[in-house]
Amino acid sequence: MNSPWRPWLHSSRTHAFALPRAAWLRNVPFALFVASILAYGAVFAWTMLTAFDLADLLLYIGFDDAFYYLQIAYHMAEGRFSTFDGGLTRTNGYHPLWMFLLAPLHWVFDKTEAFFAAKALEIMLVAGGVVAVAAAACVSRLPWILLFAALPALYAQTGMLVGMEAALVLFMLGLLMLAMCLFARDPVRWRWPLAAVVFALPWARLEWAAIAVAATAALGVLEWSGRFPAQPSLPLSRAWSVWRLRSAVPFAGALAGVLVYFAYNGIVFGGVVPVSGALKALSSQREWERDGGYSLAASVEAFAQSKAFDDELLTALEVCAYALLVWWLARGSRSREDVLLLAFLAGAVALAAGHLAKFAQSVLAMHPSYQPLHPWYFVPAYLLEALVVPLRCCVGIYLVRRFLAPQMPRAADVLRLAAIVAALAVLAARADFAAPFRVVDAKRDDVGEGEWTWWNVHSYMGAAVMDRLLPAGTLVGSWDSGVIGYFSRLPVMNLDGMVNSYGYKEAMEDGSIDTFWRRHGLFHFGNVYLDLLDASAAGGAPEQQRLLFKTARGSRLQLGGLQFKLWRSDPEWASSPVDRAAWFWERMTPHLELQADDVGLLVEGRMAQAFAWDCTANGDEVAVWTFAGEVEAVSGWTQTADGLCASDILLPHDHPRPVRVRRTTLHEAVAGLAGGGRPAISAGGFDVYLGEDAVFYVKEACEQVDVETRFFLHLFPVGDDWDEDRESFGFNVLDFMLGHRGDWFGEEAEAAPCLAEVPLPRYPIVKIKTGQYVSGNAGTVWEGEIRLAQPTSEGA
Repeated sequence: MNSPWRPWLHSSRTHAFALPRAAWLRNVPFALFVASILAYGAVFAWTMLTAFDLADLLLYIGFDDAFYYLQIAYHMAEGRFSTFDGGLTRTNGYHPLWMFLLAPLHWVFDKTEAFFAAKALEIMLVAGGVVAVAAAACVSRLPWILLFAALPALYAQTGMLVGMEAALVLFMLGLLMLAMCLFARDPVRWRWPLAAVVFALPWARLEWAAIAVAATAALGVLEWSGRFPAQPSLPLSRAWSVWRLRSAVPFAGALAGVLVYFAYNGIVFGGVVPVSGALKALSSQREWERDGGYSLAASVEAFAQSKAFDDELLTALEVCAYALLVWWLARGSRSREDVLLLAFLAGAVALAAGHLAKFAQSVLAMHPSYQPLHPWYFVPAYLLEALVVPLRCCVGIYLVRRFLAPQMPRAADVLRLAAIVAALAVLAARADFAAPFRVVDAKRDDVGEGEWTWWNVHSYMGAAVMDRLLPAGTLVGSWDSGVIGYFSRLPVMNLDGMVNSYGYKEAMEDGSIDTFWRRHGLFHFGNVYLDLLDASAAGGAPEQQRLLFKTARGSRLQLGGLQFKLWRSDPEWASSPVDRAAWFWERMTPHLELQADDVGLLVEGRMAQAFAWDCTANGDEVAVWTFAGEVEAVSGWTQTADGLCASDILLPHDHPRPVRVRRTTLHEAVAGLAGGGRPAISAGGFDVYLGEDAVFYVKEACEQVDVETRFFLHLFPVGDDWDEDRESFGFNVLDFMLGHRGDWFGEEAEAAPCLAEVPLPRYPIVKIKTGQYVSGNAGTVWEGEIRLAQPTSEGA
């Protein structure tokens, strides 16, 4: 029986839609497709890597865990074995195949360059995965051109490009689908390449052993049922011998991949699974014990409310339904074309099986607070989402072929061609080829606005100061230690255990972690967003913990926020806060550009840090950053236990030099930003300043967070027909709490207890009315009005 799509491309008959039989003509369209996908990936990589510098990528990458890979790969390239801290401990808390690809980068590049090279490698692996899936469709005689409008959407999945193993997993899944289709064409020739792919898949990510087993099992069922080309239905004894020689090879490869992985881990590291997974299982077990026992209902409810449930799970079930439908329709056929279609669908079903296995593992084995919901856990689901619409089209065309071709051969040819053209037109209309580039632009703008993962920047700045404060070779321990460990010149030990040893896990389990630390000479602790170390974690009583240094996020948009802190648990290193401050200043002074007001400046690329003496007690003093004489940013000071001050910002792109920072009051700083010296409204403990593109709210007692009351901002547009009774219309009313910018219904966070900056709209306005009211409309605390002599034109 002929292929549903064969007549208009590969027909042996002569008709209006037949092409010449020259093989190279059939390969030209697919070669152009491959070239376009690779060129698309290359342009995307160039666009992102030229648009972003190190500071941007620290924010854009989004996950500290990615630097676990980079740091271990760096040590491997240096000739050490699998270690994060330079050899003190041996870890297997990662998926090895991605690690093996990153290690050679450090033979060629330094650490910063290797970071950029890893990002470029991710993008090209995504391109390779897209090409491999398209090649699988081509081998299966599917209308692969339909994928042209669907697969590039994978570039816009930010979870694919966060420095983890996601891009490699996509590439491996593409190879798997291609190898499955080639195996269906010639099982004897392609059994060993398929076995190699399924053997390596668990090494890319252990959970996807389920995909490898499901894929090879599906091919075994196809062969056992006599569906493979030139293979008649065989008696059971004969079918077993044929299966043993062909489909059993990749199935054994899948099992061997898992068993060898377990054996390698058990022999070398002392545990068969990555230590990170073992710690998550231990944490889940403890959480269940605290909750009074395991609850399946709670696990299902937590997963059902996650982003991975609705679309991804339903898509997996839909793909399984398509495979069953085609299997049933082709139950009496042993044609080559039907087998190839079933092989491609078997690959999609394997992806669905992997996603369903992840669902089961999350629900059955993990506490809701530890269920893995990071984006790189759902790469098979992303690929299924890209494939599901083309699969709908392919299955629809297949149905047309089955039901119409026997009665109307030529009409069916025309109808199939029209269906493919129509489906391609619909997909192309829905496709958004510019989406990845808009993602780059959005990220580029977002990092300037300070809305992304600032803890990476804090870790980077903390590592820069840490290197200058502590003698070479000093061991520092850190939670979320990826960025700190990768960019610091000091050895850094991972304290949450994700990339530490099984011995460390056992110490965490039996409560001997303090002994473990002291045995390795660990007395310094650098961490992100961790305010205090308890007695068991710090190796001493709380009064023995000395805060050497901390950073605080600060910019024009926000004061306070996440912090990097460096602690020392040895109580005898200095006798008083004055001595400790002198010790700090003595070590830091050679690295600082000293300026007026006893402020020193440390600049690392686009990241700058200011240090000063004697923070003010009321917290109303801020650092004003000027570039080439223009006020550009305001940041808050944070006070260490030693009486010193620290303040840091992310400098703008191409910031004009020189960079200077001075100490002043918050009101004076905001007046400078607003372009005037006097507030437009003073009422209720707040001063309101009006700038060219924003309104600034400054609280007089800014050490207290205001969470009881809300603010309103009514904007009156220009126009003779404007009616003040319409001021409650939503388009000109903002309702927000005093929090960080963009948080209209603000979190009760310490991020901005004393400053809010609200951008003005782009339409011209003639009057601003603002104030504060008690939540629940219980009453107005204060209100005021600003009439503009000249209407505004363009706002922020």
